[in-house]
Parts: sequence; C-alpha cells; structure tokens
Amino acid sequence: MVDRILEQEEAIRRTLSSDRKTSHLVPTWKDIDVLQAIHTALSPLSSLTDILSADSYVTVSAVIPLLHLIDNKFLKEESTDTYLKHDIKKCIKDNLNERNSNMGEDIEVIVKT
Repeated sequence: MVDRILEQEEAIRRTLSSDRKTSHLVPTWKDIDVLQAIHTALSPLSSLTDILSADSYVTVSAVIPLLHLIDNKFLKEESTDTYLKHDIKKCIKDNLNERNSNMGEDIEVIVKT
C-alpha cells in the first residue's frame, strides 16, 4: 500500500489541494521521507511473505533459511540507511529475535526426532 501512495503522490497532492477542506491533508516532504523509509525497509519482507503464503503447508525447512536470510541480508545495517530506516530494521530484528529466542532448542529437538 505504501508503494502505491508513493507512486500516486502527485495525483494525491493535486486531489487534496484542489479542495479547501482537504488541503491540510496534502503530504509534506517529511511524510514522503517517512513513507520512503518504511517502503525500503519493508518491501523485501513483503516478497518473502508472498513466497511463504503461496505454500499450502509451510515447513520448518522453509522458515529457518528465510529467517536467516532476513536477519543477515534484509535487516543488515548499511551505511546508507537513514536514521528512521535503521530504527525500523532494529525494531523488526528485535521483535524477530524475541519471538525466536528458543528456536535453537526447538531445532535440536526436531533434528533428533
């Protein structure tokens, strides 16, 4: 949805500014910067979500490599990251690490069975 807003930014701007009642809703450059940071941080994760949701039965053998890929590639800090993009990546990474803190133990159990 964010990518559609960014695509249609000019049309949104024209439509909202044409009416006095909605002119205060015209996105500012700050709004656009935030949307771009969100889009660049989340768009790789969206494609992975689409891949997983296409399968009828998602198995551990699919999830574990994707989590590794997310952690080591998509959420890796880059020198070109803005402060906001860095914070978004950090929040996602912290959330995933918290959710998967016991995954190492679970993997050992799965491998042993």
